[in-house]
Amino acid sequence: MAAVRENTVERRFNLLARRHGGLSLKWVSPGRLGVPDRLLFMPGGRLYLVELKRPGGKPRASQSAMFAKLEKRGFHVWVVDDPDAFFDMIMGDGVG
Repeated sequence: MAAVRENTVERRFNLLARRHGGLSLKWVSPGRLGVPDRLLFMPGGRLYLVELKRPGGKPRASQSAMFAKLEKRGFHVWVVDDPDAFFDMIMGDGVG
């Protein structure tokens, strides 16, 4: 069985975002290393900062450092390697 690639996870994430009425935008920040991959805007004014990884993938050191800076300012970064589980969580029990 072939390993799942990160771009496959990203395509699934974007599909589920649309299905749930959300808008998933790529976050590109020239000159800044480690920003999360996606800004996810969901109905009801919910915003998620999301780093997508292949299953079992972990953030790089530069990403972890940036995530810590964001967390210090009150912004949680969700590291997602299973889009289905992530959307089940945020849509199912009101987390986030």
